[in-house]
Amino acid sequence: MTSATFGPGATVFSSTVLRIPVPGRTPPFTLAYVDVDDGPRILAHVDGPDEPLVPGSRVALAGWSEHGDPVVQGTGP
Repeated sequence: MTSATFGPGATVFSSTVLRIPVPGRTPPFTLAYVDVDDGPRILAHVDGPDEPLVPGSRVALAGWSEHGDPVVQGTGP
């Protein structure tokens, strides 16, 4: 394996809002599968309103959650 750097831009593949209790998480919260520019598809938490993101919309990698999960933020259409 070799190190690689991707992003920070990404395109939303799909998204959902979880409104049920999950251990260690407070509902509701939004998750999205995003295709990172020149990189992999990842599952990330969405920093923003608890609304699903529109497939094809643009987001940016914004760091890591307190649980170590990738976080994305919307950047526009």
